[in-house]
Order: sequence, then structure tokens, then C-alpha cells
Amino acid sequence: MPTRPDAPLDAAISARDGSLEPGTDAHTPDAGLDAALEDAGSGAMNDDTGPMPIRVTVEHVTNRHRYVPGAMFGGWGQHLGHLVRAGGTLYWVDDACDQRVAGDCDVNVNRRVEVLRRDLAGWTSIGTLPLMGVQQNTGAIASDTALRAYGVDIVSSRMTECTFDIATATGGCAATAIATGPNANYVGASVSPAGHRIAWWTNVVDGGGGSFSYVADYGGGWNGPRSGSIAGYNDFAYAHAGFFEGSPTVLFFGQVVSGLAPAWSFGTLVGEADLTTARAATFSNVLTPPSGETIASTNDLFVDPATSEAHLLARATSGAVVYYHRPVGGPWSAPTLLPPTSFRARFLESPAWLAIASGPPEGGLVVRRFERSVVARGGPLDFEAAIVEALRLPSGLGAVQGIYPEADVTQTEPVRELAFCVVGEAAQNDVTFFVLE
Repeated sequence: MPTRPDAPLDAAISARDGSLEPGTDAHTPDAGLDAALEDAGSGAMNDDTGPMPIRVTVEHVTNRHRYVPGAMFGGWGQHLGHLVRAGGTLYWVDDACDQRVAGDCDVNVNRRVEVLRRDLAGWTSIGTLPLMGVQQNTGAIASDTALRAYGVDIVSSRMTECTFDIATATGGCAATAIATGPNANYVGASVSPAGHRIAWWTNVVDGGGGSFSYVADYGGGWNGPRSGSIAGYNDFAYAHAGFFEGSPTVLFFGQVVSGLAPAWSFGTLVGEADLTTARAATFSNVLTPPSGETIASTNDLFVDPATSEAHLLARATSGAVVYYHRPVGGPWSAPTLLPPTSFRARFLESPAWLAIASGPPEGGLVVRRFERSVVARGGPLDFEAAIVEALRLPSGLGAVQGIYPEADVTQTEPVRELAFCVVGEAAQNDVTFFVLE
């Protein structure tokens, strides 16, 4: 089966250290960011970096995050780790392996999901769920009183479902009756505002003709798969989902690949599906790239529940973060280019703030905060009004490889704070937790 645990990301950001030349169709905000980054790299953790004070809490979570040196890096996709909240408590649901155990970390074998809980004393491992037949990643959500993870059993070509009961700290995994078809990969999962669960995968066909499938559970069991083509591309990977309050529509944003290995080309598609029907998702190429750039992969997707307007973060081939906005019933906007280049960028949310966290290649974290009350008025994010803060990473973490936020689309409980986990380049089996208050 053609697999791409890290190749598309390496290709997409191979020029991430190059200079950016935004064109007339792209806006480049944050002229003072270089100074903020210089300040962030010159001293201890700065808790008052922006115009408004911010308190930063940093905690080590685990050193068993799945990472295979030379074959699978610790930050590929958003899928190898999941920060979710259930019963008022944060959990890290992690595709895990132990670097200290010979053969435990294998690019072709995903052996287990580990669950860690955040308590007053920090992060504690409370259980593991052994996987059978799963090659790559799982997708995870927190629903009611349980944590659930989904993968593809490549032996039986079935979707695997894992359930972990948080009251008893017990659970297990089993193959479902849902057939995934051949070469299924890049699993993801999400939960709608109504509490409906969805899980998805793509069927990879090298050279073209791949497909995308999703299943939906409205409370009485899984429906589907609902499968369809992806405009002739090989696969639809690293997907994000967004929901519209009071609407059955789900929005997808994913990376697509064309060509034969290893001479792949990369792009993105935006898709939509109606959860009240059995029809497959439909996809379109609607994102205009900045002048002199091409869009190579995904970063994140956020649909504001107050306005049903969509906000999207793509990644250019240079590594630049590219922002797009779509009003209700309208087209996607022209691109907005966010300097500097970045390996990862994700939306963070809390009742008071919508934020974008990104990890420049030179190290550190840049957080742009927008007041939620202002965002709720509608329209694209105003980057000139953003509160820009540069946060220094703990020593030894290295440049950011992956950002994993707590998000409404992966849990039934509301998000409470700007919380996220980070994987760094220097120790890619390590996970560090951040919360901004």
C-alpha cells in the first residue's frame, strides 16, 4: 500500500527557510513580528509578551509519542495525538510506542493507543488500548463519558473502534463491520455540535483515482460508508472537519496528491457533505494561491459557531501559513500570507479568544490572538488588530513539528481555554503541553 508518513510534509516545506515574496493578492501582516521573535529567543519564558499580559503554563506530557527515526516523524499530520476534554478533565489520547524497547516503534505497525490524564500533579498515564492490524494513525474524539479512537485494520480492511471509559479507566479495541476497502489510510474523526460522530479515511491509488469515505453515527450506530471520488487525485489526506451550527453540512479540508511515487505533486481540496443524506462528499479546488506560491498542504479549519463563517489555514510550498475566509453563502477570499514561514499552524479557541499558533523554523511559538466578540461580528480576521505574542519553547524541544489543540470539533464538551500540545524537532517522541491564560 502506498504510504506517506512524512514524505508529503517534507516536500511541502522543503523550501520553508526561503524568503517570501507576497504578491498584490496577498496581504502580509505583523510587521513587528521579527522583534517579538528576537525577544522570545533571548531569555526565559516571557509571560508578558504582548500588549495584554498572558500567563503561560508548560508541562511535560509523555516521551512515548509515536516516532520512528528516519521513517515517521513525530509531527506528521494532526493525527498522531489528540488533546480532548471529557468530564471537565483534559486527556492526551496518543498513538504511542517506546523508543527504549527494541522494535516497539515501527512505521508499519501502530501497536497501541495510550491515554494520559491531566491532574493537579501533572500528566499521568491511566491506560493503554492494544491495536491489532493498524498500520498508521488513529483519529480520536471525546464523547460523553468515553474517549474513542478509530483506525484501519489493514488485515481485515475494516474500521477499528476503540473505547475507553473514563470512569473505570478501562477499554478495548475491536474491528467493526464497516469495510474500508483496499489501501485505506489517513483516518480522522470528529463530533458535530449535535453530538453526531463521524470518522473518515481515504483509499489510496498511486497514479490517480483514489476516493474518500466517511461514516456517521447519530446515536444508533454507524451509517455508511459514504464513498466518492476526489477529482482524480491519489488520496485525500491530513483532513480537517468543520461544522455549521444548526446545519447538517460538514466541511472538509485536506491535502491531495497526484503522480506516481516518488514523483508526487501536492495540493488541497475543500469538500462538503450533508449528514442527512447518504451521498458522498463533493470536492472543489477553490483556494487561490498567493502570487509566486503554490498551496501544498493543510494546516487547520475553523467554522465559527456564532456566524457559520469559515476560517482556513493552508500551507504553501515555502512553508508559509496562508489564511482564507468564507462568508455564509459566499466564495473563499483571496489569500493572506502570514510571516514568517512555519512548519505548523493551528487554530486555538476559548470563550474569550480565537488564536492562531504557529512554529517558525528558527524555533519558538508565535500566537496571534483575536477577541472572540470581535470575530463574532463576522468578516475575515483582522491581522492588524491581532495581539501577537512570541513564546519561547522549553530548552531542548527544538523547532515545532506538530501542534495539537483542544478543539470543539473533537469533543462534546465546550473548549475552556487556549490549550494545546506540541511536538518538537529535537525529541520527537516527547509531548509538551501549553495553556495560555
